[in-house]
Amino acid sequence: MGPEFSLESPKATQAQLTTLMQNILDDDVVDLLAPSPSAPAPALTHSELAGCYRLAWQLLVTGVDLPATRQLVLAIAIKGSATAEQALQFKYMRARFKKMRFACANYSAQHSYPEKLDSITRLMGRFQDAFKNGQRRRLMWLGIKLWCRLRDDLFSTLHRTLTEAGLSTPESFRLYIAREDEHLAQSSHADAFLTARQFHDLRKIVSRRIALSDTRRALSPSPEYDALSLFLATINGLMGKMHDDLVMKKIENKLVYEQELFEFPEVVSSRIRALVAVQGGQ
Repeated sequence: MGPEFSLESPKATQAQLTTLMQNILDDDVVDLLAPSPSAPAPALTHSELAGCYRLAWQLLVTGVDLPATRQLVLAIAIKGSATAEQALQFKYMRARFKKMRFACANYSAQHSYPEKLDSITRLMGRFQDAFKNGQRRRLMWLGIKLWCRLRDDLFSTLHRTLTEAGLSTPESFRLYIAREDEHLAQSSHADAFLTARQFHDLRKIVSRRIALSDTRRALSPSPEYDALSLFLATINGLMGKMHDDLVMKKIENKLVYEQELFEFPEVVSSRIRALVAVQGGQ
């Protein structure tokens, strides 16, 4: 990332960290009346890219206590279920990891997830699905794996990986967004059919985009960023409910997740088309 960039400095304010976390928690709130954006978000400068990356990192390391997280995972795994409070604690912790993973895709020079961060975050998702769906044996096995992965040196190892990966340039970021928009456009045309896997991959793009918008508005509050995040949250929330249903059908052997096609609902695809129509100029 170069000597001009640091993940630790300048320090984010508590207000910025609190705002970003609240933005993340609102990421799936559906408002069907939320208007689509009328103009693309301004291009990100080098300084803004660095600021967004830094804020995601500081949200993670200031908000996650690894020993306490291991204890939480172990408690859920041994009991075979999670209390409402434990489920909420795990959700908040996982949200910080997801935010960091999205930041790596959005702001790193390679625009990709680091393997270790990606594998742990996906393992967290499977663990969460297991306790939400009452899969006790699977929960125990996944909990043991996750407990082993959440080592005390995780953040220092990840910090080294991020530092070595480098920061995106504004031009590289622009091309990355254009590629993501092209994928969104190709997958959301009228009467589109997708597999559950393709649908999930499409939602990841939406999640990365809302993570970007949420970080920008935490650093530079504006009505335009608020409106964009609200519109994206509606798409994300609709897709999240659909994906939960698809996962349940997979568990019940009512769906071949990787192969079976279903029609992409217009209530979602039309909003994605509206997003791409204006965001292409970013």
